[in-house]
Order: sequence, then structure tokens, then C-alpha cells
Amino acid sequence: MSFTEKIDVLDLLINILREHEEKLDELVERLEIVSQTIQRDPALRRSLLEYEVGATEIDEEAGVQSILVVDDDKSLANTFKLVLQSVGFNVDTAITGLQALYKANRKKYDLVILDINLPDMLGDEVAEKIRENSNDVNIIMITGYSSFKDEVNEEKLGIREVLMKPIPPEDLVKITKKALLKPQG
Repeated sequence: MSFTEKIDVLDLLINILREHEEKLDELVERLEIVSQTIQRDPALRRSLLEYEVGATEIDEEAGVQSILVVDDDKSLANTFKLVLQSVGFNVDTAITGLQALYKANRKKYDLVILDINLPDMLGDEVAEKIRENSNDVNIIMITGYSSFKDEVNEEKLGIREVLMKPIPPEDLVKITKKALLKPQG
């Protein structure tokens, strides 16, 4: 294959990727509209919750505390999940802000551990939107950047703490338990 043929193939691949990116962006916009519509309409929210009863209701009856871990590093989110599940928490994960908002609208969480820097939105935006629908949820922000840590308005967003990565497993468990023991506010 000649150099120009390779360039043509590469150009074709780039165009295909752009088309898929545009379609994905359009799909995300539509999902955001659907999510906002459900959030604003109490009847729709109630219907969605009734549809999903099952496991969530069982966990709440058993007193198991639910945690949502939101981090674009999937392996880190899964590690946090394993650590927290090992001490008895019910843990879900999300890797984007939109995914976190979707899950938070479908299930009540006692704690959200939220990365400040997500691929689709900033963690403080996610915290604000979660707080709109669930004022009593505890939120802990995590970041790998000290500059982000200093910029977060913890009081305005009702955030318990802002932690720097990496977070040792024993510290994660200790901080999680501490956040869940104290009432919000």
C-alpha cells in the first residue's frame, strides 16, 4: 500500500469516527432532555421508581447503605466498589457525569464519592444537580489535582470533604463510615 493510499485510509477512518462522535453527542443531548423531563415531572419519577422497585427496596429494608462512586477511571471506580462492598456497603459506579445523574435519579444513595474532573462535566456540576433532587445525600469529592481541590466551594455544594488521590483502602473505608455516621448539614 502506497503512502497516499495509507493517508486516504486514515482520512476515511477519521471521517467515520467524526460521524460516530456526532451521533453520540446527539444521543447524549437527547438523554439529557429525557432525564430533565423525568426529573421535572413527579408522576414520571414515581412511575420510574415503581418500575424499578425490587432490589433497592430490599436493600433499604435491610439497612444497607448505598454508595455511588463516580470516576472516569473505571479501574479506580471498581477498586473503590470492591473495597466498600467488602465492608458491607451496596455500591454502584458511574464513569461520566450523565451516567451518575441517571443513576442518582433512579435510586437513593446515602453517599456519592465524586471525581471533580469527569469527561462530560465537572464534578461540582454533578454534585449540584444531585443535590437538587436529594438534599440529604452525603457527597465526598476526589481529585488528583491540588488546584481543583482548592477551587471547590465545599460549603455551597454541601460537600463533606475533598480528598486527594491516591486514597489508601483503609482511609477510604474510614472516611466513608465517618461521612455516613454524621447527619448532613
